Amino acid sequence: MRQYIVTVLVFFLVSHAFAQEATWIAPEGKIINDRTLVWGDFLGKPSKDEDPRAGAAVRPAIYAYADGAEVLPNDKVKIKFRVKCAFQSAAWVKEAVEKEHTYYYLNHEQHHYDIALLFANKLQTDLSVKEFSQKNYEKEIESIYFPLLKKYQKTQEDYDNESNHSLIVEKQVLWDMRIKKCLENNTDEFFESPADVVKTVWYLGQNVKRLPGEPVKQFTTRCRPLYCEFSDDLAVKTIETTAWTEDKAIVAFYRQNFNVEIEDEQPKECTRLLGEVFVTTDRSIYKRALLDTFANGAHPTKITSVFFANADSDAVKELIVISASDIKNTDSVGTLFSVRVFDKTFAKLLPARIKRLESAGVLLSGGFEGVVNGKPVKAKHKNQKEVEDELKKAGFVQ
Repeated sequence: MRQYIVTVLVFFLVSHAFAQEATWIAPEGKIINDRTLVWGDFLGKPSKDEDPRAGAAVRPAIYAYADGAEVLPNDKVKIKFRVKCAFQSAAWVKEAVEKEHTYYYLNHEQHHYDIALLFANKLQTDLSVKEFSQKNYEKEIESIYFPLLKKYQKTQEDYDNESNHSLIVEKQVLWDMRIKKCLENNTDEFFESPADVVKTVWYLGQNVKRLPGEPVKQFTTRCRPLYCEFSDDLAVKTIETTAWTEDKAIVAFYRQNFNVEIEDEQPKECTRLLGEVFVTTDRSIYKRALLDTFANGAHPTKITSVFFANADSDAVKELIVISASDIKNTDSVGTLFSVRVFDKTFAKLLPARIKRLESAGVLLSGGFEGVVNGKPVKAKHKNQKEVEDELKKAGFVQ
C-alpha cells in the first residue's frame, strides 16, 4: 500500500535567552527515544485531505528552548538549550496496514521518526557549542536553525520520494542502511551515500557513538541492529555493568522479524532475539559485538534472566542468559528454558562475536517444564537461583 508521510518541525523559545531559570513546557505529543515505535502509538485519524493511498503517517516535531545563559568574559553569551523530538498524537495508521505487512511499514515510519531524532540531536549540538553575541544572538540562532530545518525537510522528502513511500524495496533497503549508519554515528552525513559506503552496518564488530550523558536505553535504541525492535519488555533486560571491563559495558537484546521460506506456501513470519554487547573503546565510542541469536522455530522467545556468575576456574565472572519459549502442541504444553553462558575471552580488543562457554552450557541445561503426553515434567534450571545453586555444587565460588 502506498504511504504518504507528512513531517512537521517546530522551533520556539519559551524563555528569554538571559533568563536564569525556565520551566520545561512539554510539547504536544510524547518523547519516544528509549524504545522503538509500535502501532499503538499511532492514535490519530487521517484528515479528509490525506492521500487516499496513504496507509499511515508519523508526525514528529522538534522543539527547542533556551534554559538560561551565562555571560562570558569576551562579551559573548553561552546559552543553555534543550531540544526534544516529540511523537505527535496526530500520527495515524489504517487498520488494514496495521494488520498486514506490519513490520515492513512500521519500519518505514520508524525511520521518519529516526531522521527527526537525528536532526534534533544535531540541533542540540550545534546550538550548545556556539558562543553568541549579546546584541545579535537571535539572528545567530536563526542562522543555525533555518539551514538545519531546510536540510531536515529535504531529507524527509528525499526518503519518501526515492523509496516511493517504501514501495521500491531496493531503495527502501538503501535508505534503511543510510539511516542506520547515521544513527550509530549520530550524524547526518550519510543520507546521500551510495550502498557501498553504508553497507558496513551489516558487519559485526562496528563502532558506534554515544552522546554525552545519553541514557543507556536511549543509546541502545538508537544503535539497534537493522530491522530490529527495542520494546519495553526488552528494555528492562538491558544492563550496564563493569563486570567485564573497567569502563561500563552494555548488554542489550533486540527483537528481529524474519521470514521463513516454505515451498508452495506463503513465507512464514517469525521472530528471534539478538543479544549484543557494547564495550567502550574511548570516552564516547563503543564497539558492538554479537552475543547470540535466541530463537526456537516459530515459538516466540523471551529473555527471563541476565546476570553474572562464576562458571569456570578464573576470577572473571561469566555472563549468563536464560531464555524461555512457550510451547503448545498436541503432545506438549509448557515452557522450554535455555541457559547460555558467555565467557570473557578478550582483554581490550572486543571480538565481533562473544564466545560461549560450552562446558558450563552442558552443566547448566535448561529443560522443559509443563505437561508432556499427559504427564508433568520439571525443568532443571529455569531461573537465576537454580543456576547459582548448581554452580556452587560444582565448586565455583559466587
